[in-house]
Amino acid sequence: MKNTELKQEVFHPAEQRMRDFGMPVEEIRKECSFAIQILNDPKNSYLAGATKESILKSVVNIASVGLTLNPVAKEAYLIPRKKKIGNEYMLECHLEPSYIGLVKLITNAGSVTNIQTNLVYEHDEFNIIYGLNTDFRHIPMLKGNAGVIVGVYSVATLFNKEKQFEYMNREQIEAIREHSESWLSYLKAKAKAGKDEKVSVRNPIWITNEGEMFRKTCLKRMSKYLPRSGNPGHVKQTQRMNNAIDLTNKEWEASVHQIQYAESLINSSTILESQKENLLKELPTCRSVDVELMIDYLTGNQPNPIESADVHTQGQIGDAVDNAIERDKDPE
Repeated sequence: MKNTELKQEVFHPAEQRMRDFGMPVEEIRKECSFAIQILNDPKNSYLAGATKESILKSVVNIASVGLTLNPVAKEAYLIPRKKKIGNEYMLECHLEPSYIGLVKLITNAGSVTNIQTNLVYEHDEFNIIYGLNTDFRHIPMLKGNAGVIVGVYSVATLFNKEKQFEYMNREQIEAIREHSESWLSYLKAKAKAGKDEKVSVRNPIWITNEGEMFRKTCLKRMSKYLPRSGNPGHVKQTQRMNNAIDLTNKEWEASVHQIQYAESLINSSTILESQKENLLKELPTCRSVDVELMIDYLTGNQPNPIESADVHTQGQIGDAVDNAIERDKDPE
């Protein structure tokens, strides 16, 4: 969409779908108003440039998961993501449940009666005893500098009174962060800023809200092991939880160009034949970000070094990739 001011009429096509999910008319109008406020905010001019279809889909998803875009509640956000279709780049709007939103949905579903996710800081006292019944001891440092975040844990009390425990250290969280599109975009912009002082770098949510992202990452991992159905009387809430978890776990599919380029790099690379075979087997099921990392690795393992595609975000293969594909088709 062009960066022009959005009005309520834009969301009329989405209203019937939202009613189909059982959302009252007044709530629909409120959510559309929140979306308009967000998209018309000058700070979100980039997001407002997303396709109309993706914006409408994001607002419909609010009804499907049962959260709100109300900025005070902080249950869900609209975020931008780039996608490449053929040779064109397209900006899409996506709904992303927050940590608070996920906690609300999981508890409302009835499979969990209580859940808490806490950060562990460098100078806290923290011990875990794994066994038939996992136990832990956490004494936070309440005075002075607690240091950096070194880990995060979630404890859930299930509907049947059993407890589920999940702990992740900082290294595990950062490994997942390295696959985040917003983080990789930040690193790329920061690298460019080092060469050009005119380039401004906007800090991603991984920096501005590090604690929330740590909590959300741990909660998402735990959600994979939680029962997808809880109290029989909470069928609708359970479906909303499933919809939200599916949204947060959804990964970008690799584009045709990414697959083609990665395959050509594998075949021409200097790595062992057994490694080539393994990569070719994995390629069809790889996520976009995995293919991008594979491309970065393979460009440095060619008989004649080639210029790196400098790819760090979804779909940003760019001219370097397209030109390489054309060279493969017409070698001279």
